[in-house]
Amino acid sequence: MGFLTCKRLFWLALAALFFPLDWFRRGPRTPLPNQQVDERDTMFARLARKPDTFEYEDYYGRRPELKRVDDRLRAMTRLNQPGSRYFQFNLAEPIQSLFSGIPEIEVERRQVVHLADRVRRAKNKPAELRSIVSELGAVAVGLTNVPGSLRYSVEGRTDPMYGKIPDPAMTHGIVFLVEMDYQHMQQAPKMIVLYESARQYYNAAVIAITLEAVLVELGYTAEAQYDKHYSAIMPPLAVLAGLGEMGRNNILIADKYGSRVRIGAVLTNMNLPQSQTVDLGVEHFCSICKKCATTCPSKSLNGDEKEKVRGIHLWSTHVERCSAYWRLSGSDCGICMAVCPYSHKSNFLHHSVRFMIRLNPWMRYIAKWLDDLIYGKSWKISDEV
Repeated sequence: MGFLTCKRLFWLALAALFFPLDWFRRGPRTPLPNQQVDERDTMFARLARKPDTFEYEDYYGRRPELKRVDDRLRAMTRLNQPGSRYFQFNLAEPIQSLFSGIPEIEVERRQVVHLADRVRRAKNKPAELRSIVSELGAVAVGLTNVPGSLRYSVEGRTDPMYGKIPDPAMTHGIVFLVEMDYQHMQQAPKMIVLYESARQYYNAAVIAITLEAVLVELGYTAEAQYDKHYSAIMPPLAVLAGLGEMGRNNILIADKYGSRVRIGAVLTNMNLPQSQTVDLGVEHFCSICKKCATTCPSKSLNGDEKEKVRGIHLWSTHVERCSAYWRLSGSDCGICMAVCPYSHKSNFLHHSVRFMIRLNPWMRYIAKWLDDLIYGKSWKISDEV
């Protein structure tokens, strides 16, 4: 074989690897469920029920099959309490302060009036709202309609919200992401991850509550969505808003940040344009990778094929196992978020890899092999404190 022939084969092979094949076969990839979820059936809400209360008796009167497992989980050490594997006294108070401070957040009236005036004067009001959310600290912002199937049929994360019906007038949403610190997440499942979660839930709440006040100042109805105050399911809503795709770990995978994000939103009756959804190659890559499932210490994630749930196919999560490990470790774990190849540092090198695997399915196999080679096939718990 001559030199020129070898050279041609080399360039053909390179072109095959980098040819943007998926750009030519993309279509709608955001199937919606065919029924709503009762928020009271979610794991967070179930564990929020307190014995000898109306909410507890009412819920387990309707779902008696869950009472035994939930009571066992409730009897375990709660997050941010002494007795868990990675409990740190120096972090307990800051974590508690952040979570307990969320309901106390107040917006500055002068700031709200100023921001509302900016929107009034803007030629493109939705674009101005997106700019404001970014200025407040979000790393990504999208707009979407709010399908009925993504609204909770009934709310119930906390006792005061138990049995509330979400407002159907909230037909649109401004959805945004805040980034979780890479170095903190690299210490998963230690308690620093819970601290980082608390920090970003707080930041997301500040943004959402401020934006809610701005929309109300403009004359619209609005409802901030933040920790413990959700009337819709955030991850699929973020997918509709063009902020990422759902991963095998059932967490949003965002461009540039992977699973290292927390989601906030404001639902409103303001008519907003629909952001374009994105195709990051996540579904195919997750079918190849499986690293989150194989490294999950509680074996809560599905390492096999998707299952049909509420009319759509998704990878299931064993939420009871996941919750049990959270209580044993004393944090919200975060291993599946940190180990995800999409969650590496937000820099030029990793952005380039993320971009390439968007284009061609062959690049995903190479990226998976390189990720195993460089970062390892299993998760190693850091010695840092």
